[in-house]
Amino acid sequence: MRFTPLFLLLFYSFAVQAQNTAKTNPAIVLTHKDTLYLTIEEDGKKLIHHRVKAKQTLFSLAKFYCLSLEELYEYNPRFQTDPVLRTGELIAIPTPNIAIKRYKKKTDKPTQIAPLCYVVQPGDNLYQISKKQFEMPVDSIKTRNKLKNNSIVPGQLIHVGWIGTEGYKLEWRKDRKPTGSEVLKGRFEKDKVKYKEVSSQGICHWNNDNAEVGDLYAMHREAAIGTAIMVTNPATKTTVYAKVIGRIPNNLANNAEVILSPAAAKKLGAKNTNFMTKVRYLK
Repeated sequence: MRFTPLFLLLFYSFAVQAQNTAKTNPAIVLTHKDTLYLTIEEDGKKLIHHRVKAKQTLFSLAKFYCLSLEELYEYNPRFQTDPVLRTGELIAIPTPNIAIKRYKKKTDKPTQIAPLCYVVQPGDNLYQISKKQFEMPVDSIKTRNKLKNNSIVPGQLIHVGWIGTEGYKLEWRKDRKPTGSEVLKGRFEKDKVKYKEVSSQGICHWNNDNAEVGDLYAMHREAAIGTAIMVTNPATKTTVYAKVIGRIPNNLANNAEVILSPAAAKKLGAKNTNFMTKVRYLK
């Protein structure tokens, strides 16, 4: 279920509560003073909504939640044309069930878990939320939320559990299927029928300080979003195909022809954050 005006209004009404850690170490993505909100897509996928703090970056969020930037862009489409994080905005994060702590354990320290609240949607009922969506007894939900009866209304927040402040584990992302260069090469050749192929050359930029998981993606100013791009490093005589997930932001790497993910740049044998490349893309 995507954001509705009522949904966004509800979230922003809780801005003060969610921003109580505004002055924070950027390495600390989540604290026990934060509150995360949860919605469920029509296909059953659970999304938590993380409110951005000062100095946080897409890289830090991707690393904390064990996502690739491509996945962040997929669930937050505005980044395709405007990949700039703004303090206070909400970022949708696909979340596996294993990440949700439905009950506190004796080993859980209060400072190591952040509360998670489900946002009631039209048509929801307490039985559906408790039993079908979170596999918990209705009485447990009622007691935790101090509900006197089973009556709930759209927009109401239901405390359903906690998220650990230490970050997600990569093994929780078993459904992730990184796309290989050969698959993207096939996509490039197939899409050439629909798009105009353009050749160029220039500087490739990448973030060599980032320990992000290894997907092959790129940002470019003209290539059609969702297509594959071919990037060659003349120095190493190697080529990689990457998926175009968005535009290069105006305030980043103004002289760059293309920005690559760490995995894609490393396949080209890149050592420096900027190096010359030859590019073929579709527009």
